[in-house]
Amino acid sequence: KSARATAALCSGLDDPNITVRAAAAAGLGKLQIGGTDCLSAHLASESSPIVKSAIEKALEQVKGGALPQIGPSTKFYISIGKTTDKSGRTGDGVDRMVHGSMAGAAGELAVAIAPDGETADAAKKVLAAHKGLRAFYLSPKVGPIEYGSDTLKVRVEIAIFTYPDKSLLGNFAVPLTQQGVSGKDTSSEGDLVKMAAERAMQKFPGIAAQIQ
Repeated sequence: KSARATAALCSGLDDPNITVRAAAAAGLGKLQIGGTDCLSAHLASESSPIVKSAIEKALEQVKGGALPQIGPSTKFYISIGKTTDKSGRTGDGVDRMVHGSMAGAAGELAVAIAPDGETADAAKKVLAAHKGLRAFYLSPKVGPIEYGSDTLKVRVEIAIFTYPDKSLLGNFAVPLTQQGVSGKDTSSEGDLVKMAAERAMQKFPGIAAQIQ
């Protein structure tokens, strides 16, 4: 029941093997702690009826799944919004990378991730049941991918809002640079975006602790 599994299972939906894709979808359905965005995105492009069926079942399970695990050590309840993507890429791949990496990093922190598409009323019920839990809405943004003579630069910005009413509280950024990149490298771009998103979530609790 670790949120870190969500990103890996979402990646499995891109596997060329039908059995692997179906198993990845089934895994997300069983996990029930995220993956709605990547399941929905792959449903439209999936060619195998077997995998389509597995994705549809998983979507029903994830959307109607159990509430996030909130324990005695949980301090923050976080809803992650859709990524504003200025990277220049097409599709929703960047959003899936950012969301998956942030949710995965949260699994090692005192952070519970709200279900995708959670309503304000549902969020209020969770917070009413867990007094003292601080709730925030995080809105990620990936800036333009920059290439230098031998470098690759990525910047992930996070706007912090109250939750569920979404009043702006502030923002912070995580810029990362990779050396030794001589030309356009989409694989390195993806790795750096994921790393920046993960570090943003790791950085968040310290920033949130300073917000009154």
